[in-house]
Amino acid sequence: MEQFKFNDVVSLIQALVPGITVVPVLEEGIIIPGKFRFYFPPRRINPPALIFIDGVAQQDFDNFSFPVNELESVDVIKLGNAAIFGSRGAGGAISFTTRRWENIPEKERYNQVVYSPLGYQKPVAFYSPKYETLEAKRSTIPDYRTTIFWKPDVVISEDGEVSFQFYTSDFRTTYSVVIEGITDDGRMVRQVEKIRVE
Repeated sequence: MEQFKFNDVVSLIQALVPGITVVPVLEEGIIIPGKFRFYFPPRRINPPALIFIDGVAQQDFDNFSFPVNELESVDVIKLGNAAIFGSRGAGGAISFTTRRWENIPEKERYNQVVYSPLGYQKPVAFYSPKYETLEAKRSTIPDYRTTIFWKPDVVISEDGEVSFQFYTSDFRTTYSVVIEGITDDGRMVRQVEKIRVE
């Protein structure tokens, strides 16, 4: 079943069970869409096959009752071997076992892809030194941080301005300043600038 990827159960039965005849159900001369009966030849003599879905006998087979990918197995009991069902099994029997209670993979669509975005980064605390005393400012311990400052929750005022302060490390070099964010209407912005520390 997985190899041939049938679109419906009727096509599956016709392809995999030789000698079976599939007939649409008629009521008062009107074909009922999606309902079928299965006959093993010779059709004129035998009644339709008895249909089971998960062990429950069905009057007719509804082609749209479940997708093919929900089928676990199909068992076919031909004429003469269905005596265990009594007179109801005179036309043979077909038993469909589904796997509805499992996690059924969706049918693969070649023109679609499922994508789950990870979302936005939640603000977290980032270590930044605070030289609040004269002793701390005169410390002889070198500061060789590579990431100097990171503040993920900067909010711009209504005037379009924002200010923040940070300490550089003890390297005399050029630092890259990367500003990224999202506007009120959902647009992403990014700007890269340089700061030279002598």
